[in-house]
Amino acid sequence: MSVAQLVPADDASSSIFDDTRPEDLSDDEIADRLVGYASQVAAMTARFLDLLAAFDDRSAWGGDGILSCAHWLTWRTGLSIRTAQDHLRVAHAVPALPLIREAFSHGRLSYSKVRALTRVATPEREQELLNVAMSSTAAQVERLVRKLRHIDRHAEEEERGQIDSRGSWRWNDDGSLSVNLRLSPLDGARFLAGAVRAEYERTRIGGDPDVPTPTDPASETPSSKSAPDLWRNVPSDIAPAVIAMADTVQTVIEVPEFVPGAEVVVHDDVDEPHIDGGPALDRAEVDEARCGGTERRVRRGKRGVVLTWGRKRRMPTRALMRIIFERDRCCRVPGCGRTRHLHAHHVQFVSHGGTTEPDNLILLCSTHHRALHRGEFSIRALGEQQFSFHRSDGSIIDDAPPMRAPDDWHPDSGIDDDAVLPINPGRRLDLGYTTEVLHAVWAWKAQKEAEQAEAVAA
Repeated sequence: MSVAQLVPADDASSSIFDDTRPEDLSDDEIADRLVGYASQVAAMTARFLDLLAAFDDRSAWGGDGILSCAHWLTWRTGLSIRTAQDHLRVAHAVPALPLIREAFSHGRLSYSKVRALTRVATPEREQELLNVAMSSTAAQVERLVRKLRHIDRHAEEEERGQIDSRGSWRWNDDGSLSVNLRLSPLDGARFLAGAVRAEYERTRIGGDPDVPTPTDPASETPSSKSAPDLWRNVPSDIAPAVIAMADTVQTVIEVPEFVPGAEVVVHDDVDEPHIDGGPALDRAEVDEARCGGTERRVRRGKRGVVLTWGRKRRMPTRALMRIIFERDRCCRVPGCGRTRHLHAHHVQFVSHGGTTEPDNLILLCSTHHRALHRGEFSIRALGEQQFSFHRSDGSIIDDAPPMRAPDDWHPDSGIDDDAVLPINPGRRLDLGYTTEVLHAVWAWKAQKEAEQAEAVAA
């Protein structure tokens, strides 16, 4: 049974799928529908990713406190942040692989296969990888890709040879900090492993089944229920994770009371606020640093000589932070829900007379905290510890906008009902033989291209 027959092509207003109850269908009829729907889902996912890549390229997701296209997807489509980031990676990789893209758009490759293939596929490798994927299961494709990635990494390391780890940093003229690292393979792996852990900690969301809490409440020991594939890859942009690593180090490592350079010191009692030994800051950055930080009042005499070094005062106090955390538990921005690296933000800035009390304090993740101080969105205190979030035009940002299916859509009659099935289902994949043959074919193609280039040059 073809899925396209389930909804008449000329009746766009009818249901996307037939509404026959499962208990009224035979086993074969249910199986036909499952396979047919899977083919339709694959084709629709390909179209979804085409639109997603264009949407991200245009930066159409910007504004209103939205930090990235992945965050927009989380807010508007209900995807988890990890799934959204994975969709974005695949969306931007597929256009460079026309053969895989075509098979995907016709429902012959599932998203799981395409997601795996885009980790190793190049235009030169695409045809052979597609041939294997068309006749293999998703699990077999995943194993093949893991093997190929291991071989590729090993070859690259042999070419590089021994590498000594080095690093440098400098303040730029525009006030930004540049850090340059060149790490050996082992040191690099350690650094990236730390980045993955920091990203996991930074983006953890309470109640998300895909991102479990670090301990099992019943046993108070690390949980074994975490999804093993979820945090396998390093984020493409590691800057937020590196900042989270720095925040974590500041939290867990105790140092003497006075260690120059071990604290972020902002001088705010001068004409031009600035980081100690660093660049100037604007008022928004000063307000950001003040939220949840500590403060000292320093009294100076003539010629700037320090007369008294005031007592450190936390804003807000630890007791007040406990109250705010018990109330909010996570970043309060709609669609975020992060539970780590949270800041207590003064809704009415301290510099504008804002008080340090629950009615004026709200928890924000570090990323949204910075976005708010940059004016990308705003928060209003409604009294009795209630708050509302607003776009730049003043309209309210809903906690969860309603979702709806696209108008006038029905299954594509051009998608075969069994398109997603492997050509030879159930066939065993000889991983060693397959990788050997693939690399032999790719080496032969590279040699032919080199011979053609030499012939042209001659």
